[in-house]
Amino acid sequence: VVVCDMPYKYTILKNKYIDSIAEALAKVTGFAVEIIIVDKTIDPAEYAKYVNSIIGEVREPVNLADQPQVGAPAPEPVPADGTTGAPAAKPGQPAHQGEYTFDNFIVGSSNKFAHAASVAVANEPTCKSNADNYTYNPLFIYGSSGLGKTHLLYAIINRIRETRPELKIVYVKGEEFTNQMVDSISRKVPEQFREKYRGADILLIDDVQFIAGRDATQEEFFHTFNALYEDHKQIILTSDRPPRDIKTLEDRLKTRFEWGITADIQPPDADLRAAILKKKAASMNIELSNDVINFLAENLKSNNRQLEGAIKKLGALSLLTGTPITIEIAKNSIADLMTGGQPVSVTIDRILETVAKKYAITVEDLKGTKRTKEIAYARHIAVYLLRKMTDMSLPQIGKLLKRDHSTIISSLKTVEKELGASTQTDADVTELMKEIKG
Repeated sequence: VVVCDMPYKYTILKNKYIDSIAEALAKVTGFAVEIIIVDKTIDPAEYAKYVNSIIGEVREPVNLADQPQVGAPAPEPVPADGTTGAPAAKPGQPAHQGEYTFDNFIVGSSNKFAHAASVAVANEPTCKSNADNYTYNPLFIYGSSGLGKTHLLYAIINRIRETRPELKIVYVKGEEFTNQMVDSISRKVPEQFREKYRGADILLIDDVQFIAGRDATQEEFFHTFNALYEDHKQIILTSDRPPRDIKTLEDRLKTRFEWGITADIQPPDADLRAAILKKKAASMNIELSNDVINFLAENLKSNNRQLEGAIKKLGALSLLTGTPITIEIAKNSIADLMTGGQPVSVTIDRILETVAKKYAITVEDLKGTKRTKEIAYARHIAVYLLRKMTDMSLPQIGKLLKRDHSTIISSLKTVEKELGASTQTDADVTELMKEIKG
């Protein structure tokens, strides 16, 4: 349980670090760890009761001295009861995330095609014994954060482990792919890096947009992609946008990403949101009436993580107070998650964080000295939005972004000139303003 004392910290943790924290904890503890972010007003000691009710058991503390050192080969996982259970991950392969399956992925009109394509790949991945199955190679799934892309990746992994345990599966996040490549070069062992990825039967890269703008990484991935594709190996990629919209991604990669099937996931509609809420509540043994479910479905429109967060918060409230959840209680307790159709507060931090997230960079990049094409473009957009959506003066914007007055004016004019002339810039600004306003 992570307790946050400020809303912006909650947002940063949820959007940027929660997956990395969960992965790090899983490596130390040896089992999947669910990270729950709570408000500072909830006593963690009391909240622990609710956490235990979800987990269903309390695990013994781990003695870190008994754990393998960082970088040491991980031992083969062995079930505590000696049974075979689900197929265990081989050394160097992704940790088993058994809770992510096709059975518990709720399907609706907004994700039906992505789900069907994922099932098809999981059932018949491109491989040497199925060399002619190029229809779904690569499979490229895109959509905003929290809509289920990673769930589908793990569902594919779990299905292939069950049906084709002999295949070598490699899963990595786009940013980690870059970090590993840089590390292999600094340690002068690039061949080890290449062998790891080009030796895969199934390669899954989550958030592949993070390799954009990095020339050396794109060069390496280009050759890795070609080697796998020509050797009849399955490639599965996810991103927050379609290939053609990933700025500073080389054209030769954009083309290859579109060779197979491209499937998008849209935000869930009200019916799908209600189905997700019912499923989540049932899995956590939380009783919610249909009226409360429908109320939540109508007012929580962001993504699946928001829905799950609401269920957990209401479950904690019900457990701690001993009272059933009514619509009024739900409305008051999750007001911070709901827009209720009203614009959310437009702040400087919200603008910068939204721009940074869209272009797969950091707020520090916007304020820093890097001048890559993607970062420079993002800065131009940030300047325009700060000017149009706040009462900041140009000198104030310059001070915030650590740029002189003439640079800020140039950025503003650049965007204003492109608006109307560039379909992509129009679309970017419209999308960003909509997201910032909530």
